[in-house]
Amino acid sequence: MSRNELGLYLREARESKGLQLDDVAATTRISKNYLIAIEAGDFEKLPNAAYVKGFLRLYAGFVGLSGDEVVAIYERTGDQAKEAEEGNSATSTPYSAKPVNRGRWILPLVLLILVVVAAVFVRENEETKVTSPAPAVQPQPVAPAMPPLPVQPARSSAHSETGSVSVAPAVPAGGAAPVAAEPRLKGVFLKLKCNQDSSLNITIDDNVTQHYDLKSGDIIEWKGGNSFALDLGNAGGVEAEFNGKMLKPFGAAGAPAHVVLKADDAQ
Repeated sequence: MSRNELGLYLREARESKGLQLDDVAATTRISKNYLIAIEAGDFEKLPNAAYVKGFLRLYAGFVGLSGDEVVAIYERTGDQAKEAEEGNSATSTPYSAKPVNRGRWILPLVLLILVVVAAVFVRENEETKVTSPAPAVQPQPVAPAMPPLPVQPARSSAHSETGSVSVAPAVPAGGAAPVAAEPRLKGVFLKLKCNQDSSLNITIDDNVTQHYDLKSGDIIEWKGGNSFALDLGNAGGVEAEFNGKMLKPFGAAGAPAHVVLKADDAQ
């Protein structure tokens, strides 16, 4: 099955249920233009491979197909296209045997030998010289540089992390006031609590994409610079907290959802 046939397969499944593209877009939160590209087999028009797989899972689940099966077909069609391209490039360039000119390597080889001999001779002369040891140089302390804003790895309830607690020193009577604590690093923070099993694809700052098979009871946190994009297989199965603010449910239990959270939304 080609990618064009995969798109036709999804389209026929949608039409068999009497659904319009607007119905799919309203429920899955996938842009209508992306849905048109998927049904036409033009997957190059979608943002990247991670988005393609997430969209295919949502689309397939909405029209009653297996998301895993549709993604597997998509991956097989990509491998077949790659093999065909490599085969064409291999057959389009005929091999032409050329005589090897062995004599052209003689002069560079002789020059290389002379350089090695000269280097050995200079090194032996330097080793015979008696030189006074140079005074030891005391290393200067280097102030640690402020690390860039990291992307926090996922943290679940099964693997809790204990953060360090900083305590301000006591101030003697008549002493100077304590120095104010440093402000918190800028960024956005997302915390998910899973109440029902679900699948999740999350993209952090349009750059880092991760996939999870969530289980009931999991608690996961992420830290990013500006935004998160989530593709959920069970929108009603999670509770979300964004920059310390509880969010409304993303959808009904068992329904897929595509959600984008940006720094401006947390104000």
